[in-house]
Amino acid sequence: MYFIVNCSCSSLGSSSESAIGKLFGCEVENSSLCRCGKETVRSTLTLLFTMHYPEQNSQEKTIKEYDFAEILKKSICLEQSTQAAAEEAEGASLYDLVVTVPHILDARTGGNLVAHIKVGETYHQRKEGVTHQQWYLFNDFLIEPIDKTEAAQFDVSWKVPAILYYAKRNYHTKYDLRIKNPIDASVLLTEASLARKQRKSHATFIPLMVSEMPQAGDLVGLDAEFVTLNQEEAELRSDGTKSTIKPSQMSVARITCVRGQGPNEGVPFIDDYISTQEQVVDYLTQYSGIKPGDLDAKISSKHLTTLKSTYLKLRFLIDTGVRFVGHGLQKDFRVINLLVCHFSYFSQICCLVLKDQVIDTVYLFHLPRKRMISLRFLAWYFLDLNIQGETHDSIEDARTALQLYRKYLELSRGGGNDEVRKVLKGLYEKGRQLDWKVPDSDTGDGQGSLKTAAVFPSVMGL
Repeated sequence: MYFIVNCSCSSLGSSSESAIGKLFGCEVENSSLCRCGKETVRSTLTLLFTMHYPEQNSQEKTIKEYDFAEILKKSICLEQSTQAAAEEAEGASLYDLVVTVPHILDARTGGNLVAHIKVGETYHQRKEGVTHQQWYLFNDFLIEPIDKTEAAQFDVSWKVPAILYYAKRNYHTKYDLRIKNPIDASVLLTEASLARKQRKSHATFIPLMVSEMPQAGDLVGLDAEFVTLNQEEAELRSDGTKSTIKPSQMSVARITCVRGQGPNEGVPFIDDYISTQEQVVDYLTQYSGIKPGDLDAKISSKHLTTLKSTYLKLRFLIDTGVRFVGHGLQKDFRVINLLVCHFSYFSQICCLVLKDQVIDTVYLFHLPRKRMISLRFLAWYFLDLNIQGETHDSIEDARTALQLYRKYLELSRGGGNDEVRKVLKGLYEKGRQLDWKVPDSDTGDGQGSLKTAAVFPSVMGL
């Protein structure tokens, strides 16, 4: 219950911009007092007051006289009682409309859904350095700002409301909305393989010990291998160019993470083969190292697990704040379905990797407007390693990316950006001379493998 008292003063309405308001306006204070004791005062400008005369009893023979000044005072300072709810009344909550989802009708296509979303101050302050709220229209890939009235206006002949989403006002100031990691370190501990024939002698990784649990800023070498579920569908145009009708569908088949520091640097702590129920049309063995049967729980000797299990491990590492080192990580993350972004916005509903957490050697050793260089060629040129001879191996690739990052840091410390640029120019010159092909080893004695084994301890050795 509100008790509202309107009290006016005789000063001119200085808050008005119009000449009429300045000449005849009167500032009015609306004082609202709730039963809960909450008082709210608002200042407004009015040009008109309704005169409230005392009620007369028709049965009375004499008419009571009133002073006009008294009537005027009571009309201006009017006390009313009305039913309402206080903003902070006990047990009461105010909700604001933040999302509307209308169905746009179309007789030809059946229509589609669009979303109007009110983006709050936090995003704009972080993205643009300003503090304001703005409604946006989300229509497939189109995102554009709109007026707030458009978000709440509907016409059932073509724009039918489907969802109206309200949020409690000022909930971010009343509740702790910091993202809490629901995944604990136990996901990185030993887990049983789905493969029936896997033995410890076939182990390709050693799980982290409690003392090795990653901290924010720690390096983790990462590599992933993929298989093809559906081949690309394309047609040849009359002018000889190819038009893709349906792109090929890739699926992650193996994810490897290796230690990036410590006495066991280079030793993998995750080497998961991802079981899939879908039919694989191409294992891409030459590029992935995945062979038929590796993903089959009945006959595989690999550490076979589910995609969800591996996702939990990656999410724990991401939320911990580790830095991933790899070659071509942008493509790997895209197929794995992890988003690399500048801000962890909406990270409660999708798995995001902050850009500062990604160290991609394909960009470290790259000059603007020049071709990207393969991991194999970089390993030969900088590390004198011969990798990816017959097939790719994700452990070898993750280790090599870590070594290349160490090499990049060494070059940067030695002479700064000028030295790095000079070395990269020499790299591109050598690549053009060799047509970007790694020359055959003169000795053929497996020096590359021996050098790798000397740098990183083997799993069996540990």
